[in-house]
Amino acid sequence: MRARSIVAGIAMVIVGTLLLFGHARAQDEPYPVDLKVGETFDVCASGLIRCPPIGNICDDPKVAIPVDVPGSGVGFRGVGPGTTLCSAGSVSGFRRIFRITVR
Repeated sequence: MRARSIVAGIAMVIVGTLLLFGHARAQDEPYPVDLKVGETFDVCASGLIRCPPIGNICDDPKVAIPVDVPGSGVGFRGVGPGTTLCSAGSVSGFRRIFRITVR
């Protein structure tokens, strides 16, 4: 009986570890954001990073640009059709990457 409890405990730890690493791996992928031209994604309101954000950049400014959002912090505005990567640095030192698709 005791051996079954130990085996069940080990199995639970292994499954929990796999779920944890799977979730961590998923966070490495850029967060998808779909916008229309002129629409703004509010990064701070999304809760994906700690605000105020710092060092906000986009790879292709013809698709999206970082903009100030009054009362919130920073956002990304869709400029023209296409897809680009944008990122926002957090005050905690982490940087979140966003895949911005503008239609």
